[in-house]
Amino acid sequence: MKQVGIILVLAASTLAFAGEATCRDDHVVVTYTGIGETYAKAIARTISAARAVAAEQFGLDMPDTITMTAACDAKAETRLFNDGQDRVFLTIRSKDELRRPADSGMFHLYGLCHEVGHLAMYRPIRDHSWMTSAAAEGWAHYIGSRIVDGVYAREGDHLWPDAYDYRADGTKSLTRELAAVDPGPISKGAGLWQDLAGVIGDRKFADLFRAWGKPDIPPANPGQALRKALLATGDAEKLTVWWDKAEPVFVQARGMSSFVARTVKPTDLTGKPKELALDDGAPAGKRSLAGSGHAVRLKTNGDGWYVVGVKVFGSRYGPPRASAFGDFRLSLCAQDFKLIADLPFPYTSFEFNQPKWVTLPVKPTAVPSDFIVCVSFNPTATKGVFVYHDKEGSGSSLTGTPYGRSSPFAEGDWMIRVAVDQLKGADPLKKEK
Repeated sequence: MKQVGIILVLAASTLAFAGEATCRDDHVVVTYTGIGETYAKAIARTISAARAVAAEQFGLDMPDTITMTAACDAKAETRLFNDGQDRVFLTIRSKDELRRPADSGMFHLYGLCHEVGHLAMYRPIRDHSWMTSAAAEGWAHYIGSRIVDGVYAREGDHLWPDAYDYRADGTKSLTRELAAVDPGPISKGAGLWQDLAGVIGDRKFADLFRAWGKPDIPPANPGQALRKALLATGDAEKLTVWWDKAEPVFVQARGMSSFVARTVKPTDLTGKPKELALDDGAPAGKRSLAGSGHAVRLKTNGDGWYVVGVKVFGSRYGPPRASAFGDFRLSLCAQDFKLIADLPFPYTSFEFNQPKWVTLPVKPTAVPSDFIVCVSFNPTATKGVFVYHDKEGSGSSLTGTPYGRSSPFAEGDWMIRVAVDQLKGADPLKKEK
């Protein structure tokens, strides 16, 4: 697989460097430092051409302007990624890393087309937590390879400063990978997307992604809704055959708990909730976690408790208007992190750049005596929520989601608190009348 960093977003609200300059092309702005104007112009032209191919040839949803930040920093990790909306970021350690692949081992031109492919998917499918890397990266690999071919047709082999025939990095490369005895998971995913293109055609992907991005696609158990939306795009018989192969590869297996997510009316409870907390109330740091979530493991004194609310100490970063970014998820899980209930809340629940306690009301939902509460924001470098933590960890704070791996968080306890209540008459110290 080509050496490009893909969708690895750190906890940062912005990436800025000293001595920046700017260049522009059609629908592209590149802010750069340390890479030189020649390469900056080539990057801008590449993204502009890739955007045009994605929009014109495939009808994919493209931002009006793609903003690129490129910087050379000898101490940085070479990495290329995007924010899922309209921004792409590149850091390199040396200008030599921008040379053609034969000299640098880096496939930057392919990588830029790859990132444009990601934007085409992530813009309409904002909550893609159900996707495996084979689905998300496989799509970007497939469409990125196709876009490379389209860019060459528009720009020829003199697009990059040290010219080379980059058609070798497009579908020619993908075809070789798929012909291997055992292609890697991303190549296999790309092959499945290629098969789907043979059924629905190039220009139906935009309709499919819009359908898959609708709020009625439940991330906890999306298979049936995804299938229904897919079958509406073309030949149902052929698409059923394709989906039967693709679903096990593209949809993350959900760890649903056997614990029943029972709900009751608020009037069925005592109205005297208790607050469960690990933190000491003093924020000592903050984190935004890409591809993960902030979770706390909590215990009640026995069974029969219902979560009625969750408080999170945090603040939103990114554009002051967050309504365009949709929802984040609050997950109630059993002690093994298997999902009990998954609840959406709007980003606007958190104030822009103003950390404070935010209360998320929950329809009273039963939980076992040992359970986990997780909030996941699917953040990027340019939008998300910072969740704060205190200084001393209890060992019961985690990073992870019910859809992926989890690990202990050792830098403190997340400032996440949970209100629980019981049914009326559930107090074992009182006799029923």
